[in-house]
Amino acid sequence: MTQSSEANDQAKKLLGESWRDFCDRLKASGEAILGEGFPEAAGDRAEGMRWLSRLVVHATQMEVEAGDTQHPFFIRYETPHNQWGGPNPDNVYLRANIDPSCTYRIWANVKGMRQAIFSLNEGEMQLGEYGVFGECSLDELDVGPNGELSIILSPDEQPSNWMQTDPRGRLFTIRIYQSDWERDTAPPFHIERVGAEGISRPAPTPEFVSRALDRSANWIEKTAVYWNAYTERGWDHATPNAVGKAGAAKGGADNILYGSCFWQLAPEQALVLECDRPDADYWGFTIHTMGWLESADFADRQTSLSGHQMHFDRDDRMRVVLAHRDPGVPNWIDIGGRERGLLVYRWVWARNNPMPEAKVVDIDEVRSCVPGDHPVIDDAARRKSISHRREVTWNRFL
Repeated sequence: MTQSSEANDQAKKLLGESWRDFCDRLKASGEAILGEGFPEAAGDRAEGMRWLSRLVVHATQMEVEAGDTQHPFFIRYETPHNQWGGPNPDNVYLRANIDPSCTYRIWANVKGMRQAIFSLNEGEMQLGEYGVFGECSLDELDVGPNGELSIILSPDEQPSNWMQTDPRGRLFTIRIYQSDWERDTAPPFHIERVGAEGISRPAPTPEFVSRALDRSANWIEKTAVYWNAYTERGWDHATPNAVGKAGAAKGGADNILYGSCFWQLAPEQALVLECDRPDADYWGFTIHTMGWLESADFADRQTSLSGHQMHFDRDDRMRVVLAHRDPGVPNWIDIGGRERGLLVYRWVWARNNPMPEAKVVDIDEVRSCVPGDHPVIDDAARRKSISHRREVTWNRFL
């Protein structure tokens, strides 16, 4: 046997073993989702298996396609069809794998971009990797007169827009805020290792693909069970339909306050939340599903409201209504027929921390909970609004 033939046989053996192991672990994750302790309704199970397919897409993109830290690029995730971990529909999320011993340049034209958070992370909650080793906001960086932004990520200090790497930090993330979905820009960001300019990325080796499949399987199998346990644990400690005060989340950005309310509503009930306008640079409300912690179908349903989308009454207070069917108010959040779920509100770069008040009413009593001049949204107006929402959502993500 020639040396080349032997190498080919070894590669075939390695890749075959890696692929079979990946498929076996993926199968086990599917069996877990179909087993006890997960949502059992037919629609929930369908969403769960769709969610698992989305996890496969995200994991393989991150580890197989974008796993080369010598030639990184940004992956866009948390889109309407690729969700995990309770995404904010008002964010565009980007991430790149990095080697903390290397130096990288990150750049974009940020003209028209409202705000962003740049973070150097250890990893992710479901992997038990909570470390945040560097973080800054767009308004803390020097931006050129025409929107030019360049950031250096490196172990050694640089003169401007420098973020220091940490030996434990292997994931660079960007959260772009689009409170106004039509006008706030979300430009493409680029990353390149300094010294690798113009050098093509090498073809994958069997060893690289084998390691990447193993990392992908690890990410999928841990994610597939983590968020179900997370939401059930939260449910067990919560009072249904009661709002919690917002606070910082472990492993999250320190300038984001998260508040939550687990709801449980019968078909003809509604949850009415009332709150003062927060003094914050960004804020919004969204729902998340039990089991998968997705933000529901936020492109085709009004499952979230940003500060720009929210209606305020003359007293400068907002009234938000969670209900199975449309109660005819502008701030309706469509819970999609789910008996229970999680509502999350976010105050970002906030100077106060108002806490919403909540009460459960019959859906036909919603009008008695709002001022007399509160707008009425009829079926034609709602359909027009949802059609427009769908259009601007896909303008953001396509």
